[in-house]
Parts: sequence; C-alpha cells; structure tokens
Amino acid sequence: MKATLSHASDVIAAVSGADKVDAFLYDRRRDSLVAVGSSTQPLSAQQRALGLDVLQISNGGRVVHVYKTGRTFRNGRVDQDESELQGIKEGLRIKSKLGVPLEIGGQRRGMMMLASLKPEFFSDDDERFLETVAPWIGVVAHRAELATEIARNATEEGRRAGAEELITVLAHDLRNYIAPMNMRLNVLRLRAQEDQREDELRDLELLGRSIDRLGELITDILDVSRIDQGVFQIQPRRIELSGLVREIVAAFESAQHSLRVTIQQGDQIHVSGDPGRLRQCLENVIANAIQKSPVTGAINLFVRQRREGTQRIAMVEVIDEGPGIPADQIAHIFERFQTGRAGGVGLGLYLAKRIAKVHGGDLTAESQPGCGARFILSLPALAPNV
Repeated sequence: MKATLSHASDVIAAVSGADKVDAFLYDRRRDSLVAVGSSTQPLSAQQRALGLDVLQISNGGRVVHVYKTGRTFRNGRVDQDESELQGIKEGLRIKSKLGVPLEIGGQRRGMMMLASLKPEFFSDDDERFLETVAPWIGVVAHRAELATEIARNATEEGRRAGAEELITVLAHDLRNYIAPMNMRLNVLRLRAQEDQREDELRDLELLGRSIDRLGELITDILDVSRIDQGVFQIQPRRIELSGLVREIVAAFESAQHSLRVTIQQGDQIHVSGDPGRLRQCLENVIANAIQKSPVTGAINLFVRQRREGTQRIAMVEVIDEGPGIPADQIAHIFERFQTGRAGGVGLGLYLAKRIAKVHGGDLTAESQPGCGARFILSLPALAPNV
C-alpha cells in the first residue's frame, strides 16, 4: 500500500508541478490521518521532520476537512486561511492547496492533497484532473491492499500447515514410546504389589493416569490429521445412548467432581453410531467441563430426545458450573488450537464437533460469562422398532 500510494503521488507531482503530494489514510487506532504515501520531494521530507505527516482529527485543518466532508477543496492563499493548521502555513510555508477525498474498496478511507509554495497555483484543469485520477488511485490501492492480505494469509497458512505437520510427526513418534512406558510401568507395579509398597502403588497409579492422558492427546492429534486427509472412518451400529453415557460417567466420577446423569423417562434412546468415536466425543466434552469447573463443582448431564417434524433427535447436554465462555471466544470454541477457557492445546472440542458432524449430528455451546457453559450433542435418533 505504501509503495503504491507513494508511486502514485510521484506521478501526480510530476504531471501537476506540485511541490508535494500526499495520500492520507485514516488510522482508527490513532484517530488520525496518516500520510501513507508521499511524493519524494524536499517538502515531503520537511513535512515528516515537523511531524505533519500524522494529523489528529481533533486538530482540524484542511486535510481533515476534505476527509470529513468528502468534498473537493482548493485554495490559492493558504497563508490567509484561518482554518488551516499553523504548521502548514508557517512551518512548510505552503501557499496553495488542492485536495479530494480518496475512496478505497467503496469506502472513504482518506484523501489526496496537492500543495505548492506558490500562491494561486492550481487551476480548474488541475481540479478536474485530480477528481478524475483519485478513483483510479483508489482502485490501485485496493488491489495493493488485497494483494498484501492474500500474501499474509498465504504465509499464515504455510506456517500453520508446517506446524500441523510437525505436530502430527511428533505424535506418531510419541505413540511409539507409550507402549514401552506402559510395559515398564506394569513391571514396577507388580514389584510394588509383591513387596506391598502402598505409597509406590499410589504414585504408579497417578503416573499411569498421566500416561493415559498423554495417549489420549496423541490420539486426538492423529485423528485431526485423519480428518484433514479424509481418512477418518467410523463403524456405526445401533447404540442405546443413555447406557453409553452412564458408562462414560462411571469412568470419570471422582471425589472432586460430582457428575449427575438425568435420563428422559419413556422409551430407550437409540442412535446409529460408532461407540468408540461417540465415547471419544463425549469424553472430550466432559473432560473440558471437569477442567473448567471449580473443585467439588457439579456437572449435570441430560439425555433426552425431541421431535422435529417427523424426525427424532437424540440429545446429550453437558452443563458445568465453571466461569463460562467469554462472548468473543464462543464463536471460535470449536476451532483447532483454540484453548477457549484456557488450558490444553485446543483439539478436544474441535475433534468432538467433527465426530458429531460425521454422525450426521452437531455439537453446539451456549454460555453466559460467569454462569457456566452448556454443550449440546445432537444426533439423529432411531425409531424404537428399527
């Protein structure tokens, strides 16, 4: 953008004979108009030295006037203009000015200003010329902006792809170490049992859980890679959903967190799905709820079904008592490497949602900051006689 606008300013300066040409763009962070592109002339260098290449909107002046009104401005006696900045009149000693608004991408983004040290320098022809050329400059600037954005996205995507490939390779390598670790752990556990070393048995149990969690993380990473490659497979069969939920909860229950399951009364709720994958989906959601909940906080699970026209929908709701999800994060909670409410590497919920999608369902989240979070797994339900 800077190179494009500077080149355009040089061309206009050469054609018009102006002593300085600037392309000012509005900078929202500073609430200022900034000379992003300027002609390569001595007066432009002097402008930068005096700090007049950044003009606060609140200070006014003719550059700000053109930007705010969107109208062409021309004055051949700037030194007598009470609305012009003193630095322009006394510091740069500019006598004539010609300015037009600058639109980029269909929006007024700034303005073009021509300046001369001579009074009454710009003519009607100069005004028509600048009004004609300004839209062309806006188009060129917009293309430069798009090219920069495309290049930035390509670089970002390249870095991300490289990082994901590295993570996948590391996951493959790490998985090769887990089996020997578990074998060694079992040997140590047997020795501790024979010698009745209870303290060591407890430590080994904790170590075993840590290795299991590492194994689960590696599985998630490799499953994400399989999804990207289109080789993520499921083996569906008829499942009684409430029974599966009870099995998962039994494996998670601890003294610190109370997991309460409420099953809708009536017929059993059946779905067609891969038991291992649906277990993985719900385990990731419940593990997330446990991680975000306060110590001794309750986690409630509801299993029910509802009708949408002629279709039955099976639902599992997981509600925690954690801090909730900030409003600016909830839209991204299921994206890869989004850690959401902090902690983890941000793959569990992404993978859980993809598993739900593969089964023809969905996983959504609702939350009010400070009031916990509610995750809803929805799946097509089977009729009782199917």
